[in-house]
Parts: sequence; C-alpha cells; structure tokens
Amino acid sequence: MKVALDHWRAETGAATALADFERFGKGAALEDCPALDQIFTGQDDAPLLMQALMRHFSLALADNPLGHPPFRNSFNGTSSTIQLASSDRAQLLLQAREPGAYASDTASYSDNLRFDAVLAGKAKARIIRIHGPEEHVGFSEEPIALAAGSRLGFDCSGEMLFLEAVEQRLVTLRLLQAAPEPRPLREYCRKSGRLLHRSAGKLSSSRCEMMAALLGRMGRADAAPVLAELALQQGEDSLRWQALRECLALDTAQGFAALLSLARNADDPLCAEAGALRVQLVEAHRQLLQLETMQCPA
Repeated sequence: MKVALDHWRAETGAATALADFERFGKGAALEDCPALDQIFTGQDDAPLLMQALMRHFSLALADNPLGHPPFRNSFNGTSSTIQLASSDRAQLLLQAREPGAYASDTASYSDNLRFDAVLAGKAKARIIRIHGPEEHVGFSEEPIALAAGSRLGFDCSGEMLFLEAVEQRLVTLRLLQAAPEPRPLREYCRKSGRLLHRSAGKLSSSRCEMMAALLGRMGRADAAPVLAELALQQGEDSLRWQALRECLALDTAQGFAALLSLARNADDPLCAEAGALRVQLVEAHRQLLQLETMQCPA
C-alpha cells in the first residue's frame, strides 16, 4: 500500500499538483498554484489524477486483498470521506454521498475556503448564503444541479452547499484551506436565522475541548486548577468556556472564582456569558453568594 502511494505521488501530474498543494497549505492563493488550480477549474485534470490513484491501488489490492490504503477515512452510512493529503492549513479529500433525499433544519459555516470538482454522480443542491449580524442572520438560497464536471468554489464563512437529493452516488474531489486564525464554526437555525451553537475552529482546540470533557467525566478534581487557568487564558472562546464548565463541575470553589473573574473583566469576550451564568447559578444555589463574598469582601 505504501509503495502504491509513493508511485502515485511520483507521477508527473500528481507530483506537480502535490507540490502546489504544499504551498497552498502555507497560505498561497489557488490561482498562484497553477497545477492545483487546473484540477479545480479545468475539466480533465481531476479525473486523470483520480484514475492514476485507482490504477496504482487496484493493482496493489489485487496482490494484497487484505491491504489497507494508508489514508484516513470515515463512513457514517450516507457519506464517506478519504483524506488524500494534508499540509499545514490545507486538506485534499475524496468524498462520496449515497443516493437519497436529505433534509436539515440547520446550516453551518466555518473559516475555510473550499473548492469542489465533481467526478461522478448527479444531485440537486442548494447554495445557502448568510448575511446580517452573527448572532441572528438572514439567508439567501440558490438552487443548482451537480453532475460530473461541475466545478465550485466557496468562502465557507458565509456560504455552504446543501445536498437536497442525490440521484446517483455523488463523488467529489474537495480542496480546503483554513484561515490562519479561524473563527469558531457557527451553526444556525434555517427557519429563524438564530445562532444555535459555536464550536472550535481549530482541530487542536477541538482536541483540547475533548480532553477537558474527558477529565470532567473521569471526575479528576486534581485537574481543576489547570482548567481554571485555561479558562482565564486568551484563546478560543469555545475551549475556554468548556474548561470553565468542567472546572465548575469538578471544584465549585475554583470554578466559581474563575467565573467571577471572567464576569468582572469587561474586556474579555466571555464577560457577558459569564455574568449571565453567574446570575443563573446564584439563583439556583444561594450558598454561592457566600463564596462570592469571600472572593470580594465588602
């Protein structure tokens, strides 16, 4: 499997495109990466790149039926993803969506540039764009048809592609470039435009959020000081908020002290949320007023 991957990467077209991909991952614009740009704007290069990949791995699998191609992959019953390459801020993905009708009450947006080259299949889709203040947006929608040869580009901070009906399995080569300092991913109610959820824009922050949640589930009270410190540091708000919640659950005194610090710092982006949580907690647990008095005696 490793030899098949090396042979594919060494082919002239793949080698040139992957060299451009490295520069794209460091922040270069797509138009400044001509081989990569041709894959996602032209008609021939994307199929040729994937045909070469299939040729090498089909031969390898014929000789090694239990072999596993060395790519990260996932499948949830309706969508499958294979990560062909990653470099710094960029990912190159091969994705497929199974036939069927799809519906969603929400729309999500992230700080990514995205380019799609449809390789096979047919689908009806909708581009959903947002406008207005971040907390409560409006939508405009554009219906489109997708088929082999379709080429699309999105600024995912304000545009998303929603597949409504897949007639034939849709296979897409996808290129992503994350912003240098991505904002949190935002999920909105399509009916009202109300912001429903934020999550970390960086994979590293998502991992830290999961670690903080795991410490909470394990009941690791000894981690409370570290979580309190993390909540008070500058960084992604979603990670800091997760750390604060877990700290409160593990050690009420330390967590409430961190909460008060956030609520009293008008320059902190979590000030308003911390203040609102402080009011809710005090109303539900009056004994916290004693802790507050100890923190800030008259």
